[in-house]
Amino acid sequence: MFVRRMEQSPPPWKKTLRYAALTDVGLRRANNQDSHAVVAAGTDARWNDRGHLFVVADGMGAHAAGEVASKFATETITQSYLRRKNELPHQAIAGAVYDAHRFIREKSAQEEAFRDMGTTVDALLILPQGALIAHVGDSRVYRLRGQVLEQMTFDHSLVWEVCMATNLSFDKAPSYIPKNQITRSLGPTENLKVDLEGLFPVLLGDTFLLCSDGLSGQVSDHEIGQILGVFPPDLAVETLVNLANLRGGPDNITVIVVNAVPTPPGEPEPVDDDTIPLIGWGALGLSFLGLLSFGFSFVSGMLSLWIVSLIATIVFCAIFIGLSAKTLFRSSPYADGIAPFGKGPYTRTRCVPDPEFVEKLTVILHELRQATRNDRWFVESNEADHAEEEGKAAVRRQDTPEAVRQFALAINHLMRELKRVSAHRKK
Repeated sequence: MFVRRMEQSPPPWKKTLRYAALTDVGLRRANNQDSHAVVAAGTDARWNDRGHLFVVADGMGAHAAGEVASKFATETITQSYLRRKNELPHQAIAGAVYDAHRFIREKSAQEEAFRDMGTTVDALLILPQGALIAHVGDSRVYRLRGQVLEQMTFDHSLVWEVCMATNLSFDKAPSYIPKNQITRSLGPTENLKVDLEGLFPVLLGDTFLLCSDGLSGQVSDHEIGQILGVFPPDLAVETLVNLANLRGGPDNITVIVVNAVPTPPGEPEPVDDDTIPLIGWGALGLSFLGLLSFGFSFVSGMLSLWIVSLIATIVFCAIFIGLSAKTLFRSSPYADGIAPFGKGPYTRTRCVPDPEFVEKLTVILHELRQATRNDRWFVESNEADHAEEEGKAAVRRQDTPEAVRQFALAINHLMRELKRVSAHRKK
């Protein structure tokens, strides 16, 4: 199960999942060509059957074509996936992506304004058996487990393809290779290959991130992991979008953060329900007694008792083996006919909060304050001031995670105020 507890029936999905999504046009784009969708299972029945679906798409094309392509992708994928009720999840999500690809190509052929439009797409399924990803393009899905951030998808970009072909690490790609040239997307080419990754077991505390390259191009994996590690989803998406914008915001930014909720205080701790039931061990014990009885009756020549003992031993052994096999099959994340796909994760980055990132945040905060003064933006800064003081106190006591959290909160408070004042000025 996604989250296991000591209960007779699966817990309601709302107790096992937290998520947040945020999209932003950035600072240099006139329109937002990103699109996203969240389809959370509203009932236990839907959860057991289809799970939760999260989608991010980054469109491309002249004028509004990219915006249209990404919207077509998210809408078609969510609708098609839910319609494919007779297929296994991996078949349904891959089929849904292909449906979106065909639909975009049809629309592109029908209208000149949409000619050659395309989009990346990442679709994350959180299922009772684990996490499954469908992927095309250079948008990304990450997983934070503990203090390690893993990129679960392979960038379909010229940089990554060259590195893969030449056995180079992805962070040592030659600078002359264009970083924004993708090799695979929905729409432009007739033949499309959809990558599937997973199933990946989901543990308590695991955090998944889906994002367009407007985030990953401006915020490093090391920084992303630190932010995910200190904030719940709603504050994590806000902080990540703010950081991308404060570093220039050259592209649209879309972020979805999904967190497997740890057990709240006062509730039973999760237990492993993949153990063999008590009745199975009872059957094993009775099998042993039956075997002793069988041996005794065989030696003493009591034929009737010998036959009964033999039958009882066979029955109880069968019960034990059956329950054991069922348990072992259920504990596999590849149950229900879903085989392992892909080779992810492709990168791993240790993300222990460090003083260097704290220093970067303090510089950003200082520059943000200076900009508001220079441009005479009169903002309410009490909350930001308080968070900054808490951050300084955390630095003094060498509590680096808290320092990261507080300085990021101060930045968030100022950014909210700037947006509020900006909206007021436009009226």
